[in-house]
Amino acid sequence: MDKILDLLIFDLSDRLRIALILLLISVNYLAEFLVKRSVEKVYRRTASAEEAINKLRIYNQYCLVILQIITIVPMQFMVVKFFIGLRKLLLISFLFLASFALLMIVNVGQLLIINKTYQRIRGTTESLFGQIRDVAITLLLTFVPVGLLSILTSIAAGKIKSQVLEGIAVAALPLTLMFLFNLTLPFLYPLLLKAVPLGDEGLKERLDQLFDQAGIKRAQLYQWPTKAKKVANALVVGLVKPKVFISDYYLENAEPGEIEAVVAHEVGHLKHNHLLKRLLYIAAGLCELFLVGYLMEWYENHTGKEINFLIGLAILLVPFFLYISLGLLQYYRKQEKQADEFALKIGVQPEVMITALLKLTKLNHMVPKLRKLDERFQTHPSLARRIRQIEKISGYRYDLQL
Repeated sequence: MDKILDLLIFDLSDRLRIALILLLISVNYLAEFLVKRSVEKVYRRTASAEEAINKLRIYNQYCLVILQIITIVPMQFMVVKFFIGLRKLLLISFLFLASFALLMIVNVGQLLIINKTYQRIRGTTESLFGQIRDVAITLLLTFVPVGLLSILTSIAAGKIKSQVLEGIAVAALPLTLMFLFNLTLPFLYPLLLKAVPLGDEGLKERLDQLFDQAGIKRAQLYQWPTKAKKVANALVVGLVKPKVFISDYYLENAEPGEIEAVVAHEVGHLKHNHLLKRLLYIAAGLCELFLVGYLMEWYENHTGKEINFLIGLAILLVPFFLYISLGLLQYYRKQEKQADEFALKIGVQPEVMITALLKLTKLNHMVPKLRKLDERFQTHPSLARRIRQIEKISGYRYDLQL
């Protein structure tokens, strides 16, 4: 393993290094081109936007994202040489900037390949600039916190002399930053989403009553422009001063009762403190990660035996990956079920709740039913499962044609 790292970092010539980076980028482009062909084939065969977009989602979630992760790791090692003479903090900063730039190149290139196909299938009209902006914001929301954490951890390691205090600081920093990030980010959401306060006073009054019925403080209500990208959704953010955002595409296409049902679901998230519980769940995962790392270090120090790099990496990351990917996603789906139950509890009629979910599914060109294994990797249960749960709670029966 050390030989491979030395090869990637030091031994390659600059010309070969750049050629390999371009090759890795090209592999991602080729993969997107193959995905485009497959999605177009599904659309020609079925004439169904839902089936085609579902195929695209599967490729994106299980192939393209994983391919990006696999390719960005060697690319990071290959660009290290260009910054190796810098001070440690500058080196960390430039490495994150380089990784951000490389991922932007990959994502924008893939966007150019798939964009016309996606627009033709869904009938969207969002500008290319708007889509690139969304990609950049998504990457920045990942890279900025992680980069800041790396810089602060490096500073702490250099300033703190005690190994015990250094270990505490290294463990506490990500937890502290995570909570600060979640406290401050909601204040940026109106700017990031280009959202404005909900303008329909009559609808606003009806939605405010949902918070009163739930016995919680009213959240600020916003609408954000999604007509060009045809996104129908509602979401809630904010641990302290919650905000509920409703897409104008859904507001334009849904009945007032359906909008109430969707917002009542978001009120359920607030009533059950789901946002805080999700954060605590992730924090527990990070604590587990640091504990395993500490135990591995303790084992090496007290036995004099060095753990193989790949085995150590597997021991460290596999349980954390399973905890986050499967455990957290299952926890999310459980919360979605609770939020649906709460909406029914405060008076939303089951038939209205179902039609609201059906409309969300239809407007977003989503399939109503997912395969069991696929559903385990989603944050939300499928429409079919949510309808069955609503039927079970309420006794109402809906004939879902699949």
